[in-house]
Order: sequence, then C-alpha cells, then structure tokens
Amino acid sequence: MGEEPLNISDCVIVAAGASSRMAGAWKPLLPFGASTIIQTTVGTALSAGLRVVLVVGFRGVELARLFAHEKEVIIAPNPHWERGLLGSVLCGMEQARGTAVFTMNADKPLVSPEAYRLVAAEYESRAKAGIVPVPLFASYQGKAGHPVLIPREIALQAASLPPDARMRDHLKKYEPAFVECGDEAVLLDIDTYEEYERLCVLGKRSIQGL
Repeated sequence: MGEEPLNISDCVIVAAGASSRMAGAWKPLLPFGASTIIQTTVGTALSAGLRVVLVVGFRGVELARLFAHEKEVIIAPNPHWERGLLGSVLCGMEQARGTAVFTMNADKPLVSPEAYRLVAAEYESRAKAGIVPVPLFASYQGKAGHPVLIPREIALQAASLPPDARMRDHLKKYEPAFVECGDEAVLLDIDTYEEYERLCVLGKRSIQGL
C-alpha cells in the first residue's frame, strides 16, 4: 500500500473560552481594524487558502451567526469547553480534513497568511525528503508560536490524555521543529485588556506600513 497523499487544507481555530482575564470584555468580538478579532484571525487563515474549523463554546451561537454565510468556515460546538483548551482542539480535529492540520488560537489577529505558507512549505519539503512527520511551530527568534501544523495521527493521540492536559506538552514528546517566520506576530496574543490595546496599535502601524 502506498503512503497517504500529503493534504494540508484545514485550520482549527479555537474560540470557545469566556475570556475570564479580560475584565468583562470578550475577546472574539472586540473591535480590531475594520472588523473584530475573530473575523481577522479567521480571515487570515482563509486568505492562506485554508478551510477553517471554528471551535465555539461560550457565546457560540453568536459566532455561528457571524460566519453563517461563510462556506469555508465550519462551526464545531464544544459542549464541554469549560474543561480546557485540549478538548476544544480535539473537538475541531474531529471535523478537520487532511494528513496534517493547522491549529490557531482566536486571539492572534496579527499573524499573517505568510506564516501559514512558510510552515506548510516546510512540512511539504520534509515529507518529500522522507523525514518522519513531526509537529511544526511557527517561530520567531527561536521561540515557538502559532500557527502550529500537527500531523493528524499525533493530534488524535491526545484524546487519551486527561482534560486538564496541555496539547503543547503532548506535542513536545514528538520532537517538534520550529519554522522561523521573521515576524514577532506569531508570538503575540491577548490575555489582558492592555495587551489588546497594544495589538490594536501594532495592527494600525502594520496597515499604515510603518
């Protein structure tokens, strides 16, 4: 039997949490540029040529309505979103296609389509060279960020882990590789309102070409 053809077509984006550290604000629908954080993050993945599996939980109905007319966005409700990020990633993986699947957190709106392309190109290059597939992290100056491209089999093996386990710890067992993207955006996320305000400023500078 021949090897399964290489297929990288989907990105699981997790937007299931309640943004408990955001002082009452909910990250996905905060304004960002001309739209919102979640629309920006999803739009970037779509621009990279990927179909998006959007995992929702808290206020999931609102996000489902927001993307109701976007054919390349599949809504994956996680009824147990409060148990942690791992379960949400696995929920998305169940609906994702391909031998390898990107994962992305919803609160990284500055990541560019080029980051996805660089990671995918590295994965394809390694596959052609006969290198055993491992998780690939977009990185900046040696620090791991997002997106992460995970061989499907490795991702699904995390289903046996306890709910409070971390996917990143699971991936470390498979000696992941880093793909330098030359862009700090792959590291930047939003945990506090102050970080949100900072990313808004950086986003405006990026648009203006400063």
